[in-house]
Amino acid sequence: MRNANIRDCAAIMRYFAFLEEELQKPDHGLDEFSGARKVEEYRTFGDRYKGPSFDTISSMGSNGAVIHYKPSKETALKMNPDEIYLLDSGGQYLDGTTDITRCGHFGGKAPTPFQKECYTRVLMGTLDLERVVWPNDMDFAGKDFDILARKALFEAGLDYKHGTGHGVGSLLCVHEGPIGISRRSNTKLEEGMCVSDEPGYYQDGEFGIRIENVIMVQQHKKHSNRFCFENLTVAPYCRELIDTSILQQDLIAYINAHHQKCLEKLTPLLQ
Repeated sequence: MRNANIRDCAAIMRYFAFLEEELQKPDHGLDEFSGARKVEEYRTFGDRYKGPSFDTISSMGSNGAVIHYKPSKETALKMNPDEIYLLDSGGQYLDGTTDITRCGHFGGKAPTPFQKECYTRVLMGTLDLERVVWPNDMDFAGKDFDILARKALFEAGLDYKHGTGHGVGSLLCVHEGPIGISRRSNTKLEEGMCVSDEPGYYQDGEFGIRIENVIMVQQHKKHSNRFCFENLTVAPYCRELIDTSILQQDLIAYINAHHQKCLEKLTPLLQ
């Protein structure tokens, strides 16, 4: 699962690098639908790829606020560097199943302070869930942790109308029960289980934000009686959308460490 996610993240980074360059061209011709096709093309360059794990959500601006949006060739919006782009996609590999969501902003009109606050609070929720440590001799389930991903949004009077995470199989179902992270998830989380960690915020008619990693339940390295999560998704976050003024220094350091890990893991695959 680790290796599958690393290769998958390399494909996503190739795609985002492609967008960063192409969207500066006035005649780029890219839209949400062709973007979704391009993502799959980059995935085929990786080893052990068997196909997408679900229909790609490739959404620009206001379409990002439609949680389960699927672009069509006839109605797809043209991409642009001025609005937030949301990509939620995944792949099936012989050694694992992936599911990743990243938002991008590609250097046109600057994002608004509210957009940056929303993105940053979603990121805070993603990382607050990822960093939880809990006793492994008790029946802790996803319902016990859902609030962690919402706390930073609650502080600003914001929320999202979907569960925080679902189970992820290995060359199996990308939305795999009975585990998950939601107020209705009652199944105990056990070592080796993988779930998604994907809080979001959606401003109807304007923009959508979601950040999604796949996290795996692990035995804590220092405490034999505790579990923790390992983040398998080694893709960076959008620095153009992060408002560091509302982040604590320890969280900034944690994000920087994650980006260093991304650099080390992905660079050999991006030559």
